[in-house]
Amino acid sequence: MSNGKLLLVRHGQTAANIDQVWHGHTDTPLTDLGRQQAERLGAYFHNYLPEIHAIYSSPLQRARITAESIAAARGHQVRLDARLMEFGAGEHEGKSFIELSGEDGFVRRMMADEHYRAPGGESRNEVTLRFVAAVEEFRDNHPGENLVVVSHGLAIAFALSHWIDRDSTRWTSYRVNNTSVTEICLRQFEIKFLDRVDHL
Repeated sequence: MSNGKLLLVRHGQTAANIDQVWHGHTDTPLTDLGRQQAERLGAYFHNYLPEIHAIYSSPLQRARITAESIAAARGHQVRLDARLMEFGAGEHEGKSFIELSGEDGFVRRMMADEHYRAPGGESRNEVTLRFVAAVEEFRDNHPGENLVVVSHGLAIAFALSHWIDRDSTRWTSYRVNNTSVTEICLRQFEIKFLDRVDHL
């Protein structure tokens, strides 16, 4: 049986990306540029993956609309799964990265401890486990098939550090741009390409 391909895609640009605010579970819309990015991605996607068997997406609209742009070109349905959502920061949602930085700030504590959780939020470890479980389940349900998973920057980075490095602290090595495409092999646990934006 041939190995199927797995392509991880980050959503298009949102206002929160521009304003540098945390919007993990907040259902932020795409900007006009974000919609253009998603449309370009959809039109070009066959160059990344000629044959798609299934497309899964976070239900947050920034990911779902990006996924729908890929699906529209091929007549696919987008399957939504809440396990693909971004890192939820609870009471810190909507605060700026600057506000969340500092000596005892959320960002520093989250980076130092994968089990640290903001009030009402989740930990890095919890995000990693739910995302990894979802994607590995998709792989097992589609043996030998080509899958597209549309999600969010931190969730993707956490999963890559888990699969590739087996080290949760290495996630900062995997910063991915809006609508970028990363191909990973989940059999050999290796990256085929990372953060491609040829379509932009």
